[in-house]
Amino acid sequence: MKPLTVMLHTFVLVALLLVAVEMWPATEVQEQWPSIPPEEFALKDIPGNPGAGAIILFRQVIQDDVKAFERNYYRIKILTDEGKKYADVEIPYVEKAFSIEDIRARTVQPDGKFVDFGGQVFDKLIVKAKKVKVQVKTFTLPDVHAGSIIEYSYSIRWRNRGLDILVNPERYEIPISVNGSSIPTAHWTISQDLFTRRAYFSMNPFPKAHLIWTTFGLTKDQQLRRQPDGTIQLEVQNVPAFQEEEHMLPESILKTRMSLYYIIGFMEDSKYFWRQLGTRKAEEYEKFIGEPKRVERTVNEIVARDDPPETKLRKLYDRAQQIRYLSYEHTKTEKEQKREDLRINKNVEDVLKRGYASANEINLLFVAFARAAGFKSSPVLLVPRDHGMFQLEEPDPSQLSAMVAWVEAGSKEYYLDPATLYCPFDLLPWIETGAIGIRVEKEGGVIVTTPGPKSSEALTIRSASLRLDSEGGLNGELHISFKGQEALEKRIEYRESDEIARRKGLEDEVKGWLPAGAKVDLKNVKHWGQANEPLDAEFSLQAPNLTTSAGRRSLLPLAIFARKDQLSFRNAKRVQSVYLEYPYQELDEITLQLPASQVVETLPETRMQNSAFGNYEISYQKNAGTVSLHRKMVMDGILFKVEYYGALRRFFDNVRMGDEGQIVLQNASAAAASPSK
Repeated sequence: MKPLTVMLHTFVLVALLLVAVEMWPATEVQEQWPSIPPEEFALKDIPGNPGAGAIILFRQVIQDDVKAFERNYYRIKILTDEGKKYADVEIPYVEKAFSIEDIRARTVQPDGKFVDFGGQVFDKLIVKAKKVKVQVKTFTLPDVHAGSIIEYSYSIRWRNRGLDILVNPERYEIPISVNGSSIPTAHWTISQDLFTRRAYFSMNPFPKAHLIWTTFGLTKDQQLRRQPDGTIQLEVQNVPAFQEEEHMLPESILKTRMSLYYIIGFMEDSKYFWRQLGTRKAEEYEKFIGEPKRVERTVNEIVARDDPPETKLRKLYDRAQQIRYLSYEHTKTEKEQKREDLRINKNVEDVLKRGYASANEINLLFVAFARAAGFKSSPVLLVPRDHGMFQLEEPDPSQLSAMVAWVEAGSKEYYLDPATLYCPFDLLPWIETGAIGIRVEKEGGVIVTTPGPKSSEALTIRSASLRLDSEGGLNGELHISFKGQEALEKRIEYRESDEIARRKGLEDEVKGWLPAGAKVDLKNVKHWGQANEPLDAEFSLQAPNLTTSAGRRSLLPLAIFARKDQLSFRNAKRVQSVYLEYPYQELDEITLQLPASQVVETLPETRMQNSAFGNYEISYQKNAGTVSLHRKMVMDGILFKVEYYGALRRFFDNVRMGDEGQIVLQNASAAAASPSK
């Protein structure tokens, strides 16, 4: 038997590599282009989707894990001039993980004549992290126009041929701690941006390895089939184009897909996998956290014995947030890294001694603090909501890319994230609210869900003191207060920006709420770096020509603020469910000073709307020479199924109608002369 330590080291190294990218290995290079059927030359449109720019006629992915090789082939017909953009091809790759080889391409015209691609293939860097570079091979096919068929193929050659434990599993005695581990292999995203007429997927797995797979969106007749030679095959036809819409779930979980995994040892079911993962992660994290007594002295200096439980936790939370956040700093050059000489922290004592930490080390420090103060506490690994939703049946640890700390204090549970810069004690970043994951325990992972987001945790308060000038424009002062998620998002977004960039960012956001042509000037902003305070900003405003003449009267819209959501949902039909980042509240108070020459004839009616989606109210009041507006918008919930889209759209239509209400003004002298006065 091979030594366990060697096996685990190799397992971890390769598993991390494989989950970092989508794996697409295959067989031998095709020498000839496959023949194009006559009906594909004749095809001029897509049934049910007229006007589409292009169509995938045939797509093929052939993967061979034994040879660490894959072949990809695309045949695309250009249907309109708009579809000519698909002649620009980009093939992403991670150089340290695999290489792109044998790129071939050609353009075939309706008469069957073809032009082989003989141009240059360029390399372009699109993402650069600390140790990972994501690049693309890019090229453009020649002589492409409506009616052309383009074909291209390429090979992927993996730098690592695979773990020996997959090739020769009989050589290994699998300890219980490793049972149920998984290694991702193929991930086939079947839905594409274009309609797919036919697609074929094939994989040659390691013959002795235990292979499982999961699917999403496939019908019963679109399932993997094992062939006598051991290969796995999947054929699909007429796959609709994936339709992207605003405010939808991450497309990675909406697209039709199939994922394949090798399982190490025994796995009873998917819940067993997550329990085992929790045990393995606990062993890893406990080495970093250590015994509570190692940080007891620090904890005793922070909290008092008679402090209430939440007070203790708040003090410990604040202390954890005093650590320098390396994860939020820009990527340093090798020269900068060498000059600063930042060392890797091996435990929480290193974090306290050095005063800096990366990634989730701050959360692990807080867990150590909480335990030393007498609380039950554990790390929790989550699927962040901006990436997707927890897929229980997919044994893929890379889903769990976020971490928070769980604490039990008496009968109350807390989910906290001191590792997020500027995040206050009583708030989780929106991507970690209502998120599912596992609480890491020695006895096994426990599936948990963090508290859902509340509209009161994302509050924007806007007040304006305005004056109407003789030209029908408004000018005055605005005060805007961002609280909770709204403040946290801005603090993180502008954490490295200078004063000029912050000013421009806030001014541009406020302009986006206001009527076209409005000008705003940021006068003052407070509490940029104070996580527990609202982010307060003061502006001056000029909005010219807002009134509309109607004979002796003029019309003025006073609800001058609008939110982007209210510009959405104008399409009558919807394909995807509606997914908002977080619920929110808006509170608006506007006071308008009228010129002596103008009086109010009529005010818009008061509107109130209560629904399952949220609440809305707007009202006006006139006094001597002034008009005031009160508006409250509460949006509750984050996920609305597509069958409720019509009702959601009507709700926002009613909000728009309320916001478009106009004050009717009349010349003061004409009003005084009117017999009705």
